[in-house]
Amino acid sequence: MQTALRQIGNSRGVIIPAPIIEQLHLDQPIEMLVQDGALLLKPSENPRVGWFDGYDPLKDDQPLASMTDLETEQEDWEW
Repeated sequence: MQTALRQIGNSRGVIIPAPIIEQLHLDQPIEMLVQDGALLLKPSENPRVGWFDGYDPLKDDQPLASMTDLETEQEDWEW
């Protein structure tokens, strides 16, 4: 498929036909990359997906128990 670049303010853009948007499952936001001399558009991935899968806050009765103080935090503070 061939399309034209269109002037959009100080930039240029292309119109992506609805069937292509549906086929690629594009939604807001999207990732735009240049790869091997081609423009690549793909759905944006949420980097935090799955962070809390399997987490049960009821079992985490002491969430900070594994934290340790740094040596600099062991020094006495003077106010």
